[in-house]
Amino acid sequence: MSVTIAAHRARVLALAHPAMPVDTPLAELPGRVLAADAPARFPVPPFDNSAMDGFLVRRADLKGKGPWTLPVAGDVPAGSAPLSVPAGHAVRIMTGAPTGDPSGLAVIPVEDTNIPSGPHPLPESVTVFRLGERSHIRRAGNSLQPGHPAATAGTPADAPTLAALVSAGVASVSAYPAPSVAVVTSGSELLTATDAAALSSLPAGALPNSNGPMLAELARVAGASEVTHRHVVDSPEALAAELDSLAAAGVDLIITSGGVSAGAFDVVHEVLGASPDAWFGEVCQKPGAPQGASTWRGVPVLSFPGNPVAAFVSFHLYGAPVLRRLRGLPNAPAPRVVAQPDAEFPRVRDRVLIVPVRLDFTVSPPRATPFSGRHVGSHLVGSLAGTHGYAVLESTLPDGASVDVYFY
Repeated sequence: MSVTIAAHRARVLALAHPAMPVDTPLAELPGRVLAADAPARFPVPPFDNSAMDGFLVRRADLKGKGPWTLPVAGDVPAGSAPLSVPAGHAVRIMTGAPTGDPSGLAVIPVEDTNIPSGPHPLPESVTVFRLGERSHIRRAGNSLQPGHPAATAGTPADAPTLAALVSAGVASVSAYPAPSVAVVTSGSELLTATDAAALSSLPAGALPNSNGPMLAELARVAGASEVTHRHVVDSPEALAAELDSLAAAGVDLIITSGGVSAGAFDVVHEVLGASPDAWFGEVCQKPGAPQGASTWRGVPVLSFPGNPVAAFVSFHLYGAPVLRRLRGLPNAPAPRVVAQPDAEFPRVRDRVLIVPVRLDFTVSPPRATPFSGRHVGSHLVGSLAGTHGYAVLESTLPDGASVDVYFY
């Protein structure tokens, strides 16, 4: 009896636990996930500063109806110390330069004066044509106050997060180590991509091993710190030795492809299925019904089918969520978009269909085209290129219905 996709996803997620967090300097943080809030050390901005290139004036000096002409008392370029503004004067100031105490002050944009934009010698005087309600002064701590979180636990250290941490003076944070992944492909019929490319024709019964580079790249994109690919022939001894080697090397996750059913040469099922805590069986999905979940010397192992589209779909349904958990991210569905079918989708019969999709964003709503037309085949790897996501179809799409497409 087959199990649901949700039940199998829960099973594989139960195998995965992030490593203990470590204090991580910012230089080593990209790609990791914060394990604790990171409090700001500095206010952001760190001081009151000008939002414009222009002239700093006292509002009290611009009375009545303008224009107003004031002598210029000095220059405040970015990176310099603030200058006080003498009564009845103006000070030229650049964007980001400190204003000092901004009480009663305003920055007049250079466009609202008689001084042309661009580099010019300090003028003796400036004529102000208009005074608006805005002061054009950024107040210290307007974005972030010291002690408040610059980034919270569970946040990936992406570009915006790094910018916030650096601006807040954070030197290191508690973060989860990024997981390492090993991809183990099996099958005596498979040739490495390099070997296959070097041949003018394939030997009888031989196939290029597309799953190895495909799954390795998927794991890398999903946040693995290091990805190793190993291939084994259909030998239980060879597979067990390879698994032993990877476990001893300290990998955090092993993903196998092939040999997952119950055939005479399905060595993955034979070797990994011997453990009492292993599960091998069918999930109610197409492609990728045969699945396995187990551990080897404490390392979680996800076992996917060998057909390339089935392995590809399986990674997105199960491998990506497990890697999210190992990285310290909360469990969450993939982002999705509602699209309008641009061609007939396959009909759903007895299993949930997972259909890779190409999206056309040049129209609104976006148009979705199934990767291989009205057919779903786990071997149709030649049609995967250029797809953007996948649709999960529990029933046949009615005419005119929209479809949810989950992004890879």
